[in-house]
This record gives sequence, structure tokens and C-alpha cells, in this order.
Amino acid sequence: MRSTSPLLRASAVLATTLLIGACSPPSPNTAAPAGRAEARASTTSDSAMFGHVHDLAFNPADDRVYVATHHGLFFLENNTPHPVGDSRQDTMGFTITGPDNDFLASGHPAPDEEGPTNLGLLRSTDAGRTWEEVSLGGQSDFHALTAVDERIYGLDSATGSIKRSDDGGSTWKDGAAIAARDLDVDPADPDRLLATTAEGLMVSTDAGTSFQPAAAQPPKALIVLDHLPPGEGGGELVGLDSTGVAWRFKAGAWSSSGMQQGAPEALTAVDQSTYLAAFNTQVYRSADAGKTWDLISAP
Repeated sequence: MRSTSPLLRASAVLATTLLIGACSPPSPNTAAPAGRAEARASTTSDSAMFGHVHDLAFNPADDRVYVATHHGLFFLENNTPHPVGDSRQDTMGFTITGPDNDFLASGHPAPDEEGPTNLGLLRSTDAGRTWEEVSLGGQSDFHALTAVDERIYGLDSATGSIKRSDDGGSTWKDGAAIAARDLDVDPADPDRLLATTAEGLMVSTDAGTSFQPAAAQPPKALIVLDHLPPGEGGGELVGLDSTGVAWRFKAGAWSSSGMQQGAPEALTAVDQSTYLAAFNTQVYRSADAGKTWDLISAP
């Protein structure tokens, strides 16, 4: 569900050292564009609960980890979650698509917010402070989003199938029906899409039109997965099984590392060693490719 834009991934790799410590604060000169709502300040005592985590990503534009939850979007600072913007929409699918605070999301409005039940595809150009509908409002609820350049894939819970856009979300084509938990597009081949399912790892080589079982199956079914960034191991995959054990696909074979962490909710690979994951509504960071994990936020 992470973006695989080469420029974004390269920026994330350069900022890896920032992730090893606490998430750094923004530059004093960083401000929201005129007319847009500022991110709401929050403290440990008044931080809204996540409810549960749908996805997470690292934003190189402000060196922050963003967490998409049942109660809206949050960023982490000093191991504390801070709500972003005023909307507390149930942010289901989520991905960061560029180095300039470009976010995509989907989901449902909060109970006290107006809008269609299914929000379609939303875009933010100010790091989640405000959102605008791109398309499919009232029609689609994407429970997973993954993108490379203008190619976007969404797992539409309204139809149980893949949708694909080749123009940044303006128009869509219907793809295969699949009971998937997570999606990830190959950064080297936008027509190659991977999906985690109860039956194992599935792969599409025709832009989501059809799926077949991957030739090399992980020993345990994966719940979430991510490609390593370009330049960090072309074609290599990382994933988490139902117990939170990390698996990595390298040189044609799968290997595991680390102990059981609990039920995984989201995963993103920042570089060869640095992974971010959510287990049981808590966000963790690994600096050793999943062998050990450090808690970085517990709302």
C-alpha cells in the first residue's frame, strides 16, 4: 500500500537516519498554504485514540511517520500521535505518492461529518491537512491503495475487486475480483501487482486484470507486504505473517527473522534495514530488518 515512486523512495532512504531516533519536528519555516487548515496540536493527554490502524507511511517532505486510522490521519512526533487537520474520517486506504506532501486516501466520513458513505479517491497536497475528492465519491471505498507515478491500484471493498487508474485517479478500469488483504505494485514494473490472500501470495502481470499464485510462496501466508525501495534491493519483498514474524524474499527464496509480534495491521519498508509496522494498534520501528522492534507510538 506504499508508494513506489523512485524519487519518493530515494528521499526516504536519505532520511533513514532520522527514523532511527525520535521523529523530528518540522522546519520552523514550514507552513500550510494560505487558506488551508493547520495541523491541530495535540498532547499525550488529549491525543485521540487510533481505534485501529489501516496503514502507515514515511513522508520525506517533513521527515514524519503518518498513520492512517479509524479516527483519521495522525503524524508521530517524539513518539506521540498528533491528529492531522480537522477531519476524523475513517482513513482506510492510504499512500504517499510524491516528495511534496502528496497523499492519497479513501474511506468513510466520521459520524458527525458530511459526505457520501464511500469517499472514493481523495487527494491531499498539504500532508493531510485538507482533502479533495478526485473521483468515485459515493461509489468506491478503497481498503488498499498502491501507486507508482500516475498508475494507481485500489482494492475496492464495494465490489471486492481491483480498480486501476493510469492518469492519477481521474479515470478507472475494473480489474479482477480478489479477496485480498494488502496490495503492492512492483516499482520496476507498474503492470506487476502483488496481493496477500488467505490462499497465499498472488501476482498479476497484466495490471490487475487477472491473478495467479506466485511461483515462490512464503512458508506462511503474509498479511501485509512491501517492496524494498529502488536501489535497496531490486525485486526484494518484505512481509509480515499473521503472528507478526517478518519474512524477506531475496535471491529467489524466502527467509524469516525475529519473533512473533502480534497481529500486523500495516507495514512499510524504508530501506534494507528500517521497517515501520503496526501491531495491535501500536506503531513500531525495526532498525535490523525485522529481528527486533521498538515501540514508537502507543496512543
